[in-house]
Amino acid sequence: MFRFVVLLGLLAVGLGAPQSKDVVPLLDGRIVGGEDTDIASHPYIVSLLRSNSHICGGALISSDWVVTAAHCVSPTITYSVRVGSTYRNSGGDVIPVARLIRHESYNSATTDNDIALLLLSHPVSNPNAIPIALAREGGAPEAGSTATITGWGALSEGGPSPTILQVVRVPVVSQADCRAAYGQSAVTDRMFCAGVLGVGGQDACQGDSGGPVVINGLLTGLVSWGAGCARPNYPGVKTSIPPLRSWITTNTGI
Repeated sequence: MFRFVVLLGLLAVGLGAPQSKDVVPLLDGRIVGGEDTDIASHPYIVSLLRSNSHICGGALISSDWVVTAAHCVSPTITYSVRVGSTYRNSGGDVIPVARLIRHESYNSATTDNDIALLLLSHPVSNPNAIPIALAREGGAPEAGSTATITGWGALSEGGPSPTILQVVRVPVVSQADCRAAYGQSAVTDRMFCAGVLGVGGQDACQGDSGGPVVINGLLTGLVSWGAGCARPNYPGVKTSIPPLRSWITTNTGI
């Protein structure tokens, strides 16, 4: 169901940025350069399941609403979420998704407005599953802020995926540097970048899509797309919550 988003055309047409390969959504839960953690430290993270298999991450924003990336879901597919577990394939509670709302302006070609809301069939009651507060409406987060990213999956590009929840902390990259890497048109106001620019080695990777990006204790972004995994000159691109905050409120009341 997933469409790999190839932005090479945008990068090649006079955008003043180097061409890159493997620019794709970060599907299936991978953290590069991180470390083991547990659900007690990040009780808001959920595993999005299709046919009882992990496909993406997500964040619990109330007792019965989850936010994830739009490219993770299709209106014609049935999903559930695992909440309250450190482990990708076991533990916690599995709750069916009763309703799916994908942003009406989501663009699968550019990955703009890469956000979706999932209404659970019943409220979460697991004590290890606690909603996270959302960042306020506004623009991109401040460059240099520390972004905490969690997810399940490979520890290196193309590597095996552990079952234990992973965490990595990386700095937010300025919008100017983000656009210099990918192109002015490729990075919209509803996106921001995070990663160790010029160094690499730490970030989300394919499979972590929809997973939470937390800054100052608030849900500020979602893992969205990027070039490969933790490459020095290509920081990971995140869906930015602040510009989409009113859309979330309109649809959920949160």
